[in-house]
Parts: sequence; C-alpha cells; structure tokens
Amino acid sequence: MDFIHESVALGVDLLILGLCVREYAHYKNTARVLREAPQFNIDKELKTIVGRQQDKKIPYAVIRGTVTPIGVPLRSSFVPSVSGVLQIVKLHEHRVMRAFAGFWAEQRKLIHESANEMPFELRNGDRGVEIVDAMSAAVLDVDVVYDNYESTSLSFFDHIFGFFTGVRQKGLQTTEQVLRDGSFLTAIGELEMDGQTLRMQPSKQGPLFLTTATKSTLIKRFEDAKSSMLFKIVLCSSISMVLVGLIVRKVYRRKKQEREEAKIRNRLESERRERRARSRPHTLSQDQLCVVCSTNPKEIILLPCGHVCLCEDCAQKIEFTCPKLNPNAKVKSDQLYL
Repeated sequence: MDFIHESVALGVDLLILGLCVREYAHYKNTARVLREAPQFNIDKELKTIVGRQQDKKIPYAVIRGTVTPIGVPLRSSFVPSVSGVLQIVKLHEHRVMRAFAGFWAEQRKLIHESANEMPFELRNGDRGVEIVDAMSAAVLDVDVVYDNYESTSLSFFDHIFGFFTGVRQKGLQTTEQVLRDGSFLTAIGELEMDGQTLRMQPSKQGPLFLTTATKSTLIKRFEDAKSSMLFKIVLCSSISMVLVGLIVRKVYRRKKQEREEAKIRNRLESERRERRARSRPHTLSQDQLCVVCSTNPKEIILLPCGHVCLCEDCAQKIEFTCPKLNPNAKVKSDQLYL
C-alpha cells in the first residue's frame, strides 16, 4: 500500500479524537448537571424539603458546611497536632529511566498508598449532613500536612547496575494529606434522608464533589475544560480531514495510473493483433484453421496434451481444457506459440 503511513497516522488520530470526544461529552454533561443542581442551606427546613421528594431523595444537590467528625477525629501520623476525618499517605519513588531514544528522563512511581477515613458530616450550627463514601469523590480537596523527600545514596555498583538496567533510583518521597476537621467545604451529590439522618452520597446523575470551591467556580472549571477539549477536537478533526484527503488523492492517482496503463496495454495488444493479422497467410486449408473461429490459422500449442488447434485470439479464452479433449476434463492447458 502506497498510503500505509497515512493510514496508521489516521488511525492514531481517530483514536485520539475519540478520547477527546468522550472527555468533551463528560465535561459538558458534568457542567450541565452542576448548573441544574439546586443549592440548599443546611438548616431546619432541609429535612422537610428532602422528605417531600420522591423516595425522600434529591438526585443531585449542592450544600455547604463545616467538616465535623462523628466521634474522635483522626490524628496525623507525622504531624500529631493536625486532626481530621480523612487521611491519605503516599510513598513515591523518584527515579531516572533510559527512554527508547537513549535519553535519561525523570519519573515518579507510586509505591504504596494507604487511606483512613471516619464518619463525618458537614454542619451549619446544630444541623448536619453525613457524607458517605468520601474517598470516591471526583474532586476531593485535602491539605498536604507532610511532605518529605529522602535522597538515595548510590554506590559505584548501583551506578553500574543502573546503567545496564536503565533505571536509577534518586530518592523516596513521603506525603500525607488530611481533610481537616473545621474545613469549610462544598459537597455535591445525591441528598437522601434515611430515617431522621440526612446523607450525601455519590449520585447516578453526576460525580461526587467535596471541594473548597463554590458551585459557580466548579462550573467555570468544567466550561474551561470543555472549551479546551473542543479545540483539541477541532484540531484532530482537521488533521483527520487532511490525512483522508492525502489518502484519497493517492488512491485517485493510483487508479488513474492503472487506467492509463490498461489503455496502453489494450492499444499495444490491438496493434499486435493487427500486425499478426497482416502477417497471416490468406489461403489456408480447413485443417489449418482454428477449430473455434474457423477463420485464423492454428498458432498455439496446448500443453500437456500437445494439440495444435487454436489461433492466438481464441487461445486467450481457453483457461482449463483443450477443445479437442473431453469438455468435462479439468486439465490445465499451458500455451506455447508456434
């Protein structure tokens, strides 16, 4: 194929375009459900409002309040003075790896991650809404309370070993993130009343958000992300159109060349037949004439039977059987010119 490179590039571009379209649809849908989500104050009227809804739940709602633990709060493992309701500890390995081109590039790899959480609620005065499954939130704003990087001391043997394996460790980074009690958050999700307890949990209509940003700020973030993704879609679409144009152009040129070559072959064949006809003798006996057309002289030897019974023109139509043999016999007939 003359356009194999263009086809591969088109396939990759269409794959990227599909991913961009999927992300664009996600951002667009999230921005839409955020705009449509009603915002409620955490007060004494909230239970009444939720209780009047079908199944005592609001599919997607916005509330704001202060993080308050239900019980004894968690203590930071590295900074004991910090307490919260959610703790995430991560251990990353910083290393240098040799890429395919032979260059060394820095990478960060997650080695271990642990998370602890406890029941908590968002409160406003003496009213509160319990947050369920906070770790599944699409946006979870937590504070980094500990960040420590320890460089690795490499020996001469480690350098030699790393040169051949293509991996050299630079150091280990330990971080701890905590959702502090007392933080003021915006929570967006499904608001449900279970008995006399209000709960917010992940919704089927949209992702769960636990963020310090306001609803309008979140909408702006997703609108900006949607615009950026739309630009990528237009760019990938333009590249796809250019590649399709190049492929179509090459196919058209190839077909045009094949038609011109076919015309040349037909013209040469016609001229050859005319020359052959002029060189043929005009007075022939019946035994010397082709058994098919009875006009031209016998000119072709058929193998493996060895019969001489066809002219050159009729021989082009013979593919499997000799006319003098049994028509049902499937014998391949090769041709030799006299």
